[in-house]
Amino acid sequence: MLSINGLALSQVVSTKFLGVYVDQHLTWTDHIKFISAKIAKIVGILSRASHLLPKCIRSQLYYSLVYPYFTYCNLVWASNYTSRLSKLVLLQKRAVRIIARAPRGSHTGPLFADLQILRFCQINKLQVCDFFYRFDHNLLPNVYRCFFQQGSDVHPYYTRNSRSYRSVQAHSNSRRFSIRFMGPAIWNSLPLNIKQAPNLHIYKKCCDHI
Repeated sequence: MLSINGLALSQVVSTKFLGVYVDQHLTWTDHIKFISAKIAKIVGILSRASHLLPKCIRSQLYYSLVYPYFTYCNLVWASNYTSRLSKLVLLQKRAVRIIARAPRGSHTGPLFADLQILRFCQINKLQVCDFFYRFDHNLLPNVYRCFFQQGSDVHPYYTRNSRSYRSVQAHSNSRRFSIRFMGPAIWNSLPLNIKQAPNLHIYKKCCDHI
């Protein structure tokens, strides 16, 4: 039993912290269920009003009311099993069809491209890369200074992968979904000109063309 100043802390299955539901096993299922319900209501309202609104307004409503749920702390909870994220992916596809006034069941690939809306998996990749850029250019607090390890940190001699980051070992699923495990592979795959962008503003502009 944990206690602070002699007061026992009760154990809970999950709790809300800074807008994110953290469960005892770090599966993030409660948070995903919570935002799925919120997004489903918004998408339903958007669907009923879509015939009254021009395309630009439908798009603005998506970015104002839906997109923030996809992006908020995405770096923490969205690296997860596909099955746990499937509801969010389906809701995003439904929202995109509504914005484009496309028939139900229509292929969404061309719609995402035409509307220039990031897919859910792309949002996660972008946030991972953004975190890595800040780390690589010393833009994060000092607590993250040794968060990732490069090839050159392991051995002193130069190799092609000396500037590449190394993933930590993972013996559990929660570890495999962490940015320290899956993040290096995503960052290392980026073109060199993007990773070496001189500032964050130019970096983000370069990422628009990935």
